[in-house]
Amino acid sequence: MVNITGKVLRITPLKEAGADENKKKVAADLIVADAFDYWRVSLRDDKTELADELREGDVLRIENARIVAEKRVYAGKYSNIIRVPTRIDALSRMKPQNLTVLAVARPEKGRVCVAGINEHGEWIRPQGVYEADVFSSPGTERFRNLCISKIYVDAWRGRHPRREDRFFIYGEGVKRELSEAEKREFLARYVDASVDAVFKNGRSLGLIKPRILHVYEATATDKDKEHETYIRFNFRDSNGRIYRRWSCRCSAFYKLWNDFKRRHRFSYSWRIHRYLRKNDTYLAIGLTYTDYGVERLEYGAYPMIVGVHVVKRG
Repeated sequence: MVNITGKVLRITPLKEAGADENKKKVAADLIVADAFDYWRVSLRDDKTELADELREGDVLRIENARIVAEKRVYAGKYSNIIRVPTRIDALSRMKPQNLTVLAVARPEKGRVCVAGINEHGEWIRPQGVYEADVFSSPGTERFRNLCISKIYVDAWRGRHPRREDRFFIYGEGVKRELSEAEKREFLARYVDASVDAVFKNGRSLGLIKPRILHVYEATATDKDKEHETYIRFNFRDSNGRIYRRWSCRCSAFYKLWNDFKRRHRFSYSWRIHRYLRKNDTYLAIGLTYTDYGVERLEYGAYPMIVGVHVVKRG
């Protein structure tokens, strides 16, 4: 058992705690931190009722929490949780990272894939990012493409970790947007030679500058999503190899696509293709997890486009 005093930085959505009959309790996770460290606190049993009462910024005293893994505890019926009138400068002794964001994907079951490059030139994919973590308030984004966000991350301890995966502790939001000149310089600096140069060297994220051959809509084949449409790309990379039917998950590009579609009902597809071809278009690419049980995948997982970045030719 452990006692924790810390500030609530994040409250994740409620979820089912387990499938068996004894664990059909809903649970919410809190990220609670003091100046030096953090805990991921899972509310269980009667404590799940507190999820609607707690707010980000509350300072809590959690007594008799049960340690279940590194940095993770359960607070259930034997625990006591009270608000305390104490000021805590959370994470002030931890070193943040400045992430230049290159991917903010469309939400999937409430989660959002975010990825980018930190100040050391390393690709980072924060894990456990929810819609509420992206939009801190209506119209305010904590992550936006080609903007710098200040984040706190830790090692990812989930199954099948990819090289770039990190556990997302907290994000303070967008610090600033790159200027047009900075965008061109940043993309040119970190562009990879080809798709193979990314995925055949142990990485699951990268940036390419391809020749766009075709962009089109396709209807989902999943019965649960049969009315949804997905954008797909055909392109040729710098090695001259052609890739077809790559799914695009970039949230910003879907907004652009729908804007063209609304303004140019009969010619939007052609206009978007022309827009991508007359400017410098970069694609942030990524791999899904590798535990689907499908053999003989070329890169060991399914590739997709997670960010579309278009800048005017200098």
